[in-house]
Formats: sequence, structure tokens, C-alpha cells
Amino acid sequence: MKNTLLMLMALFTATGSLFAQSDVMKYFNTRLDSLVQRCNTPSIGDEDMTDIAFYRLYAPTLLYESTVRRGLSQGTDIPKRVTSSDIEMDDCRSVLIDAMLLNVYKNYPSLVEMTEEEMRSVLSSDDFRNTQAAPEISLGQTAAVVLPQNVDGALKVKKVRPNYWRTSGSFSFNFTQNYISGNWAQGGENNRTLIAGLMFRLNYNDKKKISFENSFEAKLGFVTVSGDTLHSYKTNNDMLRLESKFGYKIFNNINLSAKMTLQTQSMPSYPTNNPEFVSNFMAPFDANFSVGLDYKRSGKGWNLSVYFAPLSSYNYRFVRYGELTSRFGIRNGRHHKEDFGTQIQPTFNATIMKNVTLNSRMEFYTNYSRAYFNWENTIKMKINKYLETTLFMHGRFDDSSRGLYSESYGYWQMKEYFALGLSYTW
Repeated sequence: MKNTLLMLMALFTATGSLFAQSDVMKYFNTRLDSLVQRCNTPSIGDEDMTDIAFYRLYAPTLLYESTVRRGLSQGTDIPKRVTSSDIEMDDCRSVLIDAMLLNVYKNYPSLVEMTEEEMRSVLSSDDFRNTQAAPEISLGQTAAVVLPQNVDGALKVKKVRPNYWRTSGSFSFNFTQNYISGNWAQGGENNRTLIAGLMFRLNYNDKKKISFENSFEAKLGFVTVSGDTLHSYKTNNDMLRLESKFGYKIFNNINLSAKMTLQTQSMPSYPTNNPEFVSNFMAPFDANFSVGLDYKRSGKGWNLSVYFAPLSSYNYRFVRYGELTSRFGIRNGRHHKEDFGTQIQPTFNATIMKNVTLNSRMEFYTNYSRAYFNWENTIKMKINKYLETTLFMHGRFDDSSRGLYSESYGYWQMKEYFALGLSYTW
């Protein structure tokens, strides 16, 4: 029964809008009603109890040679002739069932139990032919079921428990180099950049009410600049971020969610020719806890999530070095600050074109006395399985960090890089 339901789902996938045609739908309903009537009418002869074409729909899934030949010659799509009004209904039915089976072979290969030739071999075995029919029994009696030894493969029953957990991730390693000779007319400095990134996701979704999304992201980049005489290399990209979101569906596409985000960096960061670091591990450390509504939509090649927590977002910042507290908006003599406010976080992932993807993450938080805005955009252009180019653009606004105010940019902060490197996705 489970195989039948999955195959019917595959049929809907394979036929699309075609299956909505009233004639085909009525025909399937009529034949299904006929099968039910036959099973409940003892007077019907055994020769009328089965239909060989419908047998393929409800029997254990086999790899049919004729179906594969049709797929190789005509493809897995529904032929346009099926939509013609002058085609025989039996031919239309055969084409639809073939399309369903081809879709099962392609997307659910684990359902295919054996080949058509293997089934013939089982049916022609002596043990199977010599099996006697089960005796008639009355209600209340118990009959022993004896299975032929050589047909257990055909009658094997698998009990599979659904696994609602899914893991995925990616790893990238990018490198850029800029060389300028000492007599270059416009001048300049040699530099080399190395950036590594790791993303790991562990998600749970029971397809009904509960979802639990977890992600860990790490980035670490180094740059060498010939004009910096104090540091042979220094970090130019450093981030550790852990994010979890638990959701309970209350309406279609809307979840009641609780979210947690923890973020810091792993190494000290130095300005050019300056021995004092301006940020370090746990300096700063940002934590956000909130409860809100999560609106989700998805389509072919794209996913959208808009999380909104009105007046229920708790924000906490900690800086372990006293000399850096004022730089990140914390009063002298203290190492942390906290407040409540409103948070909006849209995320959008899409395949722009073949081998080109966009990942966008935006976050806005305000406690109505200060505002924080963060927008990260990553465009990846895949060259082959292991080689890709990455364009990363990061904009940030934070008017609580007085020490980061600039005459040129105000409270706006910008980061961008374009790199070529290795990548692996699973």
C-alpha cells in the first residue's frame, strides 16, 4: 500500500496539469470503482478479477523492459499525443502509467524490488507452481500461511521508519593574489588573500507541524600587505555564528517560532601598522533570543523566510576587554549591555541561472533608541564540481557603536570580496 501511494504521488508529479483533464480523471475513477466492485462481488469470475495494465499500478514495483524502452526512445515527459482527443483511452492509460513508472525509476529507485525477468523466474519456479491454494476457512478460524522458500524476495516486506532529520553543508577555500612591480607607474602594494568558509546545517521537519532548523557558519580569512611592517599577515574576515530556530505551524506558510543567534570571531584583528587589536574572540560576542512569526514560501529553485518578532527580541552584547567596550557601544566600567526590541529577519535563497546561486540574509533590530541593520549577499558561480567563484557583499549599520563612527561613511560599514577557489557541497 505504501508503494502504491508513493507511485500515485509520482504519477501526479509526472503528469502535472495533464492529469486534471476530466476525461482521464473520469476514466481512472471508473476503472477503480470497477475494481472495488469486482472484489466485493463473488459471482464475478476469476478471469475478470485483474487487468494487466492496472496490475503494474498496484503490484510490487518492477523494472519493466517495455517501459524503459519507451523512456529511452521518447523521454520521461508525457507525449503531447496523450492530450489528443482522438487517442484511444487504453493507449492514454498505458502512456500515463509508463510515465509514472519512469518517474519512480528516476526519483524513487529504492522502491524497485526486482526486474521483470527476475519476477518471471520466481513465478516459473517449481516451488511456486506447486504451492497449493489456501483452504477455505470460516470466521473465527486461524489458517497457517506457508510461503515458498524461493519466492521470499518477491514477498519481502520492509518496515521503514521515516527519518525527518536532514543534514547538508558546504566548504570553500578561496585565494586571491595581486602583484605590482616596484616601478609600476601608478604605484600600489602586493597582497595575497586566503579565505576559508564552512557551513553546516541540521534540520528537522515532520511535514506536519514541527520544524527545527540549525546552522553553524564559520569564516576565516587572512591578508598580507607589503606596506604593513608590523604584521606578516592579519585577519580580514573572521566570523563564528550559530543559529537555531524552532517552529510550530499555526497557519499555512506561517509558523510560531523561537529563534536563537550566537555570534563572535575566533582571532584578533589588527589595523595596518598598529600593534593593538581592535576586536578578538568574545570581543564582541552578540546573542539574540526572540519569539515571533515566521512566514515561509518556496518555489522552483527559490526559498523565502521572513521572521518577525515584535517587541519580543532580547539582544545581549559582551566585550571581554575593557579597552574595547566603548568601541562597541558599552559604557566604561562595564563589559556587557542588553535591551529588548523588535527584530525582522528575511532570508532568501535562489538559483538565478544554471550554476549560479544567490544567498541573501538580512537582519534589522531596533530598541527604538538605536538601530542595527545587517545585510549579507553571497553569489556563487560554479565552474565545475569542485571549482567556483564567489562574490560576497556585506553591508552593516550600527549607531550604538560610537567608536566605529567614520567621517566618510557615518555608521555604515562595508565589506566586499571576489575570489576564485575550491568548494565542496553535500
